[in-house]
Amino acid sequence: MGGKSANHRESMNLHEIPAHLPFLDALARGVVRLAGAEDPAAPDPTILARATILLPTRRAARSLRESFLRAAGQVNGAQALLLPRLRPLAGLSVEDAEELSLPALMDQPPAVDPARRLAVLTALVMRLPPNYGGPSHPDQAWRLAQELATLLDEMALEDCDPARLPSLVPDRLARHWQITHVFLNGVIQEWQAWLAKQGLSDIGTRRVATIRAQTALWKENPPEDLVIAAGIGLGGTIPAAAELLKVLAHCPNGHVVLHGAGEPLPPQPWDELCASHTHPLCGQVRLLQAMGATPGDLRPWPPPGPHGLPPDPAGEARGTLLARALRPPGDIACWQEKAPERWAPALDHLTLLTAPDEAGEAAAIALLLREALETPGSRAALVTPDRDLARRVCVELARHGVLADDSAGQPLAQTPTGAFLRLIARMVAEEFSPVALLACLKHPSCAGGMARADWLRALRDLERHALRGPRPAPGLAGLRAATARAFAEPGAEAPAESEARRQARLERQARTTALLDALERALGGFTDLPEIGRPPAAVLEGLLDAAEALAATDSEPGGLRLYAGEEGEPLAVHLASLGPAMECLPPVSAAAWPALFDALLEGPLAPGVRNMRGRQGGSHPRVQVLGLLEARLQSFDRVVLGALEETVWPIATDPGAWMSRPMRREFGLPAPEARIGRVAADFMMSALSAPDVVLSHARKRGGSPSVQARWLTRLQIFLHGQGLRIEASPATGWAERLDMPEVVLPCPRPAPAPPVLLRPRRLTVTDVWDLKADPYAWYAKRVLRLRPLDPLDAEADGAAFGSVVHDAVAAWTRRCAGAYGDRALEWFGEAVEEAIRRHSPRPGLAAFWRPRLRRIGEFLLATERERPEVRERHPEQSGQIELPCGVRLEGRADRLDILADGGLAILDFKTGAPPAQIAIQDGRAPQLPLEAAMALKGGFPDIAPATVSALEHWKLSGTIEEGERLVFKPRGDVTVTEVAEAAWRQVDVLAREFLLGDRPFLARPHPGRSPRNTDYEHLSRQREWGGAEEAGAE
Repeated sequence: MGGKSANHRESMNLHEIPAHLPFLDALARGVVRLAGAEDPAAPDPTILARATILLPTRRAARSLRESFLRAAGQVNGAQALLLPRLRPLAGLSVEDAEELSLPALMDQPPAVDPARRLAVLTALVMRLPPNYGGPSHPDQAWRLAQELATLLDEMALEDCDPARLPSLVPDRLARHWQITHVFLNGVIQEWQAWLAKQGLSDIGTRRVATIRAQTALWKENPPEDLVIAAGIGLGGTIPAAAELLKVLAHCPNGHVVLHGAGEPLPPQPWDELCASHTHPLCGQVRLLQAMGATPGDLRPWPPPGPHGLPPDPAGEARGTLLARALRPPGDIACWQEKAPERWAPALDHLTLLTAPDEAGEAAAIALLLREALETPGSRAALVTPDRDLARRVCVELARHGVLADDSAGQPLAQTPTGAFLRLIARMVAEEFSPVALLACLKHPSCAGGMARADWLRALRDLERHALRGPRPAPGLAGLRAATARAFAEPGAEAPAESEARRQARLERQARTTALLDALERALGGFTDLPEIGRPPAAVLEGLLDAAEALAATDSEPGGLRLYAGEEGEPLAVHLASLGPAMECLPPVSAAAWPALFDALLEGPLAPGVRNMRGRQGGSHPRVQVLGLLEARLQSFDRVVLGALEETVWPIATDPGAWMSRPMRREFGLPAPEARIGRVAADFMMSALSAPDVVLSHARKRGGSPSVQARWLTRLQIFLHGQGLRIEASPATGWAERLDMPEVVLPCPRPAPAPPVLLRPRRLTVTDVWDLKADPYAWYAKRVLRLRPLDPLDAEADGAAFGSVVHDAVAAWTRRCAGAYGDRALEWFGEAVEEAIRRHSPRPGLAAFWRPRLRRIGEFLLATERERPEVRERHPEQSGQIELPCGVRLEGRADRLDILADGGLAILDFKTGAPPAQIAIQDGRAPQLPLEAAMALKGGFPDIAPATVSALEHWKLSGTIEEGERLVFKPRGDVTVTEVAEAAWRQVDVLAREFLLGDRPFLARPHPGRSPRNTDYEHLSRQREWGGAEEAGAE
């Protein structure tokens, strides 16, 4: 029996290529030798052309063509070769597959369209109520359907019959898994019934049928021409694929070529690998067992001949090192053997790059790839599963003039057209809120049927005059109302408008009205999404129609602008495939559509797009950025393994939303940890794919400390035991020095000194402290007349609340006229409502303010009733007076009260924190003292000059304390009049120096004096020169 088994294995054409050799180059040379193409006098030169080679990926097939060209130059002096058929058959591995084209499959039901499958599964998933773990939004249902589709494919590929689902013992499961199990069983039964009704087969079922049909064909009729399956099964295979490879290996002209182990292992550890999920070769060992073979049955590839690859001692030593370091946990006793002289050669050209964060890692990797190009003909690659790092490296490479070929491409949702479609959906769902509106209308694809320049000019007018500040009312009607208010005729109290200003205002109004008209025409019925929802197919059609109308210019149709070119065509194809599938989905509301549309543009259905915008000649032919699957079988001169951290290499294992680990084990599905073994194999083979290897990781990723990948840790631990370490890469230092100037020369502190004629001749009492604390800010505001724009979609803040309070208090004071009777509080409420109407805060905010405002009214009423000494009250008094130097001082007092003794009380209402008493006396809060000086000298036209008896701050917070009356009491023997006179003299000196003299407007000359606002701090570049001055002072 044993002899028969050994003979059986000897008849199998099983080969291995040592892990340290370039797999595809070795494969190509062996194929050429087997086909006899190395001999020009061969009897049949078409043997090679009739051969078929099965490979795991399309990229491997493309790379093998280049390997054949190199092999041709070696074996026959660059004589032309007729290449074999190269078939990328990912279906033979765990990853997604393609179908074989076989006549035997003509009688099989066709496979369901992937988009339609997801739509039907989404509709089924949405039946699970949210309180039982079901999705609460359509986008969540779509993603759950994607996971369910993956599970269905996995069941089919692993030969797990869904009919066995009810046999799982629910009593052993947690309550939520019991609910999920029952629902999953029902969904799968409904799905299979739907497939039968439609006359379709599931995708995974069809793939398995394809492989089994090919297996039966080769078993009955072995191929007459050479057929080689190469590089398949390193990460594990499905049962049907293992049977196919077994049949192929027994065919006279069939060959199965696998990766070498790197280091021979005794039989016992190989048995342990079958039960392990995390070893790099566990998947390949299981494949060999399924084929009825052992690792000892693998024969060298290629067969002996004169044109083999040159030996690579350093690569062989590195392969042995990695195999030793990554041995199973139960077989590391050999780690105790001290032989540093054996392992030292394996560390040649193996370096470790440790960056502080992902940005520093990307910069360093880009420099390493760029340096590799200095060697003529050298090929370099980054291998990483981290898409964020891949994008960062591509950006950094572009900085150095290198446009890398990113294998994953750009997600459809991030292409210009995909982003534009998503912005339109979000704009409509958010009812044209300012941020969403401008994000959409400023997109480069948006023109609304107008010339792009005219569109942008009108959009700037709309933004500047109608969208800045509080959010307009929702919808297009709210935008039109906001525009009408912005360009309305000035009121009677406003200064007279010149004819030029009037004409400019009318032109701006006409432009914004034309823009809103164009927007309304383009969107059409897409804005009428009811809350109860519409069929997704109709919503998608409306979105695409709106997008084409918005993208059109006065000279080019929108469809051409959106979908022409390499980026637009894949998106157009994807959207066309979604249309019929959307018929299977239930209605969707306007609020839910943007998130669902985002989900439609991501996932396995949405292919990545090569991003070649503005790239003359395409990507660089010698630099690649690859994911793990694309990097398989590839070889380079330098390779960087990036983002070597846990949760990246590998990603966190997750059994998925539909089955727990025990459920998967009982049902016969592979454990989620099997993914670790596949990624471990990718790590090992990538680290052997080039003579120059850089292992890279960042100490922090996403702002949080990271943990380096387990395989890197094991390698370092093993080397530490040998007294060795991996040499550090210098690239991190290169990246730091690249952006570090040799000499840092910060700009000096700004000190503008305009001519006296250009300096204003007026000051306001509220400007005085700003001029003292930050003259540059006052200069920017009053001389340059710069004003910060109101924020978009501004939330009413403390200033808005203060304005409402001031307006309400002034109106209430006038109405009461000193008589605070029973209706006084009612009148205050009416004044509050009028102030709220004038300032138009959001309804929710106004409702939040009203209780505070009522408490303020109660405090005011009680306080006023306790002040019988007040004879007259004069709210909102504006005044001006000329300083001794000739500069005009202006001010506006919240209220001036004339007391019974003829004196004045000056009141300032504060909804925030009032200034401290000492700040009023020493000049840091000069507003009330200056208003007192103006009152003493007759600066208020409605109030006769009088002695100021009191300066008061009334804190009107409306919180638990309601309010507080703070009367200024000067320290020592100083009177209020003396404090006012001192402030008068100080402002006169200030005006002489800054407005009539040549004193420069320094930025923040006194660090201890903080200005009231920092709106102009960025203009003075305070952060740049401030740090240098502080360092110099130290």
